[in-house]
Amino acid sequence: MKQYAFILGRVYTLSLAELFFYFQRKQIEVNVVDLSFEVLIIQTEKFLDIEQIQKDLGGTVKILKVIDEFKKREQDSVNFVLRHYFKPGRLKKDYLTKSKGKIQFGVSVYLLDSEVQAFGEPKRLGMMIKRGLQDAGASIRLVLPKFNSLTLASVVVNKNNLLQKGAEICVLVGQTKLYVAKTISIQDFEDYGRRDYQRPIRDEKQGMIPPKVAQMMINFASQKRGATILDPMCGIGTVVQESVLLGYRALGTDINHLAISGSDKNLEWFRNRYKVPKGKYHLETSDVKEVSKIVENLKNIKAFDQINAVVTEGYLGPMYSDFPTQEEITQNFAELKTLYTKAFQDFLKFLPEGASIVMCLPAYKKRDNYTYFPHIDELTKIGYSIKDLISRDLALNIPFLKLTDRGTAVYDRKDQIVAREIIIFQKN
Repeated sequence: MKQYAFILGRVYTLSLAELFFYFQRKQIEVNVVDLSFEVLIIQTEKFLDIEQIQKDLGGTVKILKVIDEFKKREQDSVNFVLRHYFKPGRLKKDYLTKSKGKIQFGVSVYLLDSEVQAFGEPKRLGMMIKRGLQDAGASIRLVLPKFNSLTLASVVVNKNNLLQKGAEICVLVGQTKLYVAKTISIQDFEDYGRRDYQRPIRDEKQGMIPPKVAQMMINFASQKRGATILDPMCGIGTVVQESVLLGYRALGTDINHLAISGSDKNLEWFRNRYKVPKGKYHLETSDVKEVSKIVENLKNIKAFDQINAVVTEGYLGPMYSDFPTQEEITQNFAELKTLYTKAFQDFLKFLPEGASIVMCLPAYKKRDNYTYFPHIDELTKIGYSIKDLISRDLALNIPFLKLTDRGTAVYDRKDQIVAREIIIFQKN
């Protein structure tokens, strides 16, 4: 049995949900060893293609290989537990296997319990390891977290070539357990940046869902590679782009012909940049309430003769720089109710039974409180049910999760008024 640790993104509830959906779709049997708002540790007998898994997951920042596990007392520091562990021989065998010449390594400490005190531990641990290697005659460069942080950001690991010229040694610490691991993969933040900011068209009015979030939503649709994903409000094409990158075919439609024009330019850039063969996606101008007409017209094209799932950021209503009045919110929700009721009725015409609709609904954020779309029942009674992001039984045992009462989660950014509530509908 091998153990791996997955370092979760900022919106950790979505990161965890994506991992559970991914393991289930890939039929990877795992046992959860430990988890927190920062990390999920799993055990599995199955071989994991870590490089591919990292590319497939939008919400996982790093993947670690767990090498050793220790018991500890609550009062024990990390440095105390590991004071005899990091001998030069063990470091070279298990952690610094790729090192040649001057060794570069970094140290990160991740918490398995929010009550654990680990201030200063990365520096103390790093200096202890460095002294041991120097005493053995090695030339060392140590990279430590900045500004009282406990962890190294992926950009720092990459910039210092730690995975190529040494290692990032990670300690996952709880009250009574401690795991030692090494980073074997980090999220390609540069590539996400290219896919977001280097595209020729960017327009906030046409939807600006980040590629990472689009990727997570596509994974929530739980489709096999080669399936066809529909984004009926595709904006500038982010969901279409990410669907193709994950191995799906994609149909993108939008009522705004300017959005389709921008999406076409972006996807042509994407196709050339990532060497995507033709025929992996198709774009059409269409009202979301009548997208079934487009689907019917495409049935003679084999790649798009069956829509397997809908994934869309959707229309969130007006954007605001100041919090709207209750009257404005009520009016926005009423308009969206009309729009989505008609759209969901149209989706019934072509979606197979059990198919998922993964979408964003507006959640108005004021301080730490949200006002959610209140008309879910109007959508479910058409012929859909809501699928939990994380099963209720599992969620009951994870107290730190940030789930709404209806089993959804919110993706937001600092100072954002209209956040995204990510919800999964399933056709009955």
